[in-house]
Amino acid sequence: MANTFKVCTIADVAVDSGTFSTIYTVAGSTTTVVLGLALCNKINAARTVTVKIASDTGNRTGSNDAANESVTLLNEVSVPADTTLEVLSGQKYVLETTDVMTIGASAGSSIDATLSIMEIT
Repeated sequence: MANTFKVCTIADVAVDSGTFSTIYTVAGSTTTVVLGLALCNKINAARTVTVKIASDTGNRTGSNDAANESVTLLNEVSVPADTTLEVLSGQKYVLETTDVMTIGASAGSSIDATLSIMEIT
Protein backbone atom coordinates (compact mmCIF):
# COMPACT_ATOMS: atom_id res chain seq x y z
CA MET A 1 0.00 0.00 0.00
CA ALA A 2 1.32 3.41 -0.98
CA ASN A 3 0.66 6.55 1.05
CA THR A 4 0.61 9.79 -0.93
CA PHE A 5 0.18 13.25 0.59
CA LYS A 6 -1.80 15.70 -1.56
CA VAL A 7 -3.33 19.15 -1.47
CA CYS A 8 -6.64 20.10 -3.13
CA THR A 9 -7.67 23.72 -3.58
CA ILE A 10 -10.66 25.79 -4.63
CA ALA A 11 -10.51 29.53 -5.31
CA ASP A 12 -13.84 31.28 -4.80
CA VAL A 13 -16.02 28.56 -3.24
CA ALA A 14 -19.55 28.40 -4.67
CA VAL A 15 -22.49 30.04 -2.92
CA ASP A 16 -24.28 27.44 -0.79
CA SER A 17 -27.69 28.01 -2.36
CA GLY A 18 -27.96 24.48 -3.70
CA THR A 19 -24.76 23.86 -5.63
CA PHE A 20 -21.66 23.40 -3.52
CA SER A 21 -18.09 23.27 -4.81
CA THR A 22 -16.58 19.78 -4.90
CA ILE A 23 -13.14 19.94 -3.34
CA TYR A 24 -12.39 16.21 -3.39
CA THR A 25 -13.76 12.90 -4.66
CA VAL A 26 -12.11 9.67 -3.53
CA ALA A 27 -10.79 7.60 -6.45
CA GLY A 28 -11.41 3.88 -6.95
CA SER A 29 -9.44 1.46 -4.75
CA THR A 30 -8.45 4.36 -2.49
CA THR A 31 -8.96 5.28 1.15
CA THR A 32 -8.26 8.90 2.09
CA VAL A 33 -7.39 10.46 5.44
CA VAL A 34 -8.32 14.14 5.76
CA LEU A 35 -5.53 15.96 7.59
CA GLY A 36 -6.89 19.50 7.61
CA LEU A 37 -8.94 22.14 5.84
CA ALA A 38 -8.05 25.85 5.67
CA LEU A 39 -10.77 28.37 4.78
CA CYS A 40 -9.56 31.84 3.80
CA ASN A 41 -11.99 34.76 3.80
CA LYS A 42 -10.53 37.26 1.32
CA ILE A 43 -12.94 40.13 1.92
CA ASN A 44 -13.59 42.64 4.70
CA ALA A 45 -16.86 41.10 5.94
CA ALA A 46 -17.51 37.83 7.77
CA ARG A 47 -18.81 34.91 5.70
CA THR A 48 -20.22 31.52 6.68
CA VAL A 49 -19.09 28.18 5.30
CA THR A 50 -20.74 24.75 5.18
CA VAL A 51 -18.79 21.52 4.53
CA LYS A 52 -20.49 18.24 3.63
CA ILE A 53 -19.51 14.64 2.91
CA ALA A 54 -21.62 12.61 0.50
CA SER A 55 -21.13 8.92 1.18
CA ASP A 56 -23.02 5.75 0.42
CA THR A 57 -20.23 3.32 1.27
CA GLY A 58 -21.52 -0.05 2.39
CA ASN A 59 -20.86 -3.75 1.99
CA ARG A 60 -18.49 -3.99 4.90
CA THR A 61 -17.68 -7.26 6.60
CA GLY A 62 -19.00 -8.17 10.00
CA SER A 63 -21.79 -6.47 11.91
CA ASN A 64 -21.18 -2.95 10.50
CA ASP A 65 -22.65 -3.62 7.06
CA ALA A 66 -24.90 -0.54 6.97
CA ALA A 67 -24.51 2.01 4.20
CA ASN A 68 -23.16 5.43 5.17
CA GLU A 69 -25.32 8.51 4.75
CA SER A 70 -24.41 12.00 3.60
CA VAL A 71 -23.58 14.32 6.51
CA THR A 72 -22.73 17.93 7.28
CA LEU A 73 -19.34 18.39 8.99
CA LEU A 74 -19.54 22.17 9.40
CA ASN A 75 -22.80 24.09 9.23
CA GLU A 76 -22.64 27.82 8.53
CA VAL A 77 -19.43 28.34 10.50
CA SER A 78 -18.41 32.00 10.51
CA VAL A 79 -15.04 32.92 9.01
CA PRO A 80 -14.12 36.44 10.18
CA ALA A 81 -13.15 39.13 7.68
CA ASP A 82 -9.64 38.87 6.20
CA THR A 83 -8.91 35.69 8.18
CA THR A 84 -7.93 32.08 7.55
CA LEU A 85 -9.72 29.52 9.70
CA GLU A 86 -8.13 26.08 10.12
CA VAL A 87 -10.81 23.42 10.59
CA LEU A 88 -10.82 19.63 10.71
CA SER A 89 -7.24 19.75 12.04
CA GLY A 90 -6.32 17.51 14.93
CA GLN A 91 -9.10 15.15 13.89
CA LYS A 92 -8.81 12.44 11.28
CA TYR A 93 -11.68 11.84 8.88
CA VAL A 94 -11.57 8.71 6.72
CA LEU A 95 -13.14 8.84 3.27
CA GLU A 96 -13.72 5.75 1.18
CA THR A 97 -14.00 5.13 -2.56
CA THR A 98 -16.58 7.45 -4.23
CA ASP A 99 -17.05 9.65 -1.12
CA VAL A 100 -17.24 13.36 -2.01
CA MET A 101 -16.40 16.43 0.10
CA THR A 102 -18.16 19.66 -0.88
CA ILE A 103 -18.01 23.25 0.38
CA GLY A 104 -20.44 26.16 0.13
CA ALA A 105 -20.09 29.79 1.25
CA SER A 106 -22.66 32.44 2.11
CA ALA A 107 -21.38 34.68 -0.70
CA GLY A 108 -19.42 34.09 -3.88
CA SER A 109 -15.86 35.26 -4.60
CA SER A 110 -15.00 35.45 -0.91
CA ILE A 111 -13.73 32.07 0.38
CA ASP A 112 -10.75 30.00 -0.80
CA ALA A 113 -10.35 26.44 0.50
CA THR A 114 -7.26 24.26 0.88
CA LEU A 115 -7.64 20.58 1.81
CA SER A 116 -4.69 18.46 2.95
CA ILE A 117 -5.09 14.70 2.57
CA MET A 118 -3.24 11.41 2.52
CA GLU A 119 -4.36 8.84 -0.04
CA ILE A 120 -3.82 5.15 0.69
CA THR A 121 -3.81 3.02 -2.46
